[in-house]
Amino acid sequence: MSEFSPQPTPEMIEFYERRTIAHIGRVRSCLDVMAEMTEYGAELLIRGQDHDASKFESEERIPYIWLTEFHRCRRNGEYFLYPEGVAEQIEEAVRHHMSVNRHHPEYHPDPDEMSEVDLIEMVCDWTAMAQEFDQNGGSARGWADKVIGIRVHFGPRHRQFVYSMIELLDQRLSCSGAASNR
Repeated sequence: MSEFSPQPTPEMIEFYERRTIAHIGRVRSCLDVMAEMTEYGAELLIRGQDHDASKFESEERIPYIWLTEFHRCRRNGEYFLYPEGVAEQIEEAVRHHMSVNRHHPEYHPDPDEMSEVDLIEMVCDWTAMAQEFDQNGGSARGWADKVIGIRVHFGPRHRQFVYSMIELLDQRLSCSGAASNR
């Protein structure tokens, strides 16, 4: 991947690192909960150690800093324009991210090839995003409703499994108060 010019500012880098580390922490917390509640405990804990690690590797780090800044500005109502060539680098980095992380349906030739562990990690990822953006009470249900059948086409078994895992995680988080401890 070619070098960017100009480079992200130190403030952009700091925000990206803080935000990404916090996101990974939320995913790990959700995976910890699901590890206790499913037969996949050990594998889910391993997934928590590796979740989104590629975002800190050279293929993704700088483009994802720019992407994170774009979304930060958009949420704050600030105008933001990528420097020339950055949008293409972001597209390449996102394709890379999806191709090396099993919890993204795009990793798989067919989303129905995702394992139950892949699906649980995906639910935890969506839950972490809902928590970060204070959407749907911190539930992945809104993410699932926006994606399943529109961008991702799961068969009935995978669809049912995803929604049952969302319900299971939501129940546990609401019982433990973890959903409000973001």
